[in-house]
Amino acid sequence: MADSNWDSPSSPSPKTGMPLWGKILIGCGVAVLLALGSCVAGVAYLSHKAKQDPEGVKRWAMGFAMDFIRPEWDEFRGTIEQLRTEEGCKALYSAQPALAKQWSTLDEFLKEAAEWRDQLPELPAEPPADLLEKNELSLNNQFGGETRIVFHKKGGVRVELVWDRARKKGDSKPRRLLHLEVS
Repeated sequence: MADSNWDSPSSPSPKTGMPLWGKILIGCGVAVLLALGSCVAGVAYLSHKAKQDPEGVKRWAMGFAMDFIRPEWDEFRGTIEQLRTEEGCKALYSAQPALAKQWSTLDEFLKEAAEWRDQLPELPAEPPADLLEKNELSLNNQFGGETRIVFHKKGGVRVELVWDRARKKGDSKPRRLLHLEVS
């Protein structure tokens, strides 16, 4: 005991303040509250905007959707244009080997294409804004898989194309046409 004095205690002093797990818990709680507040504010803003200008919000949403539809539309329109001529049909059949599963020879394909060639719709270069509203176009992308496009104008023919993958903006690699149906 003669060695001990008040300046050098023998036991460590107790820790003061919040433990590490408490600091982490508070940080996560603040992050969750900020994310939740952002979502609530975003929904409130959009609902307010929709009440003020419903047509403007509708145009904004359709423009957003059209950005995703446009690459698919361009290729769909190009394929329809090929199907409208015999030379285009020949080029399509030779470029898409999967069509041989439906039509074993080029002559069979050309014969059937000649039956519905005049009924194919003339499609505008840009997809019309009311295309989805009228339920004329159905576009189904399966993640990492096939893309099915069905176009059916009221009173007209139904055209269905199935591609091996989705067409993304700026993607110029050729896709394989897996299925073609005109009825």
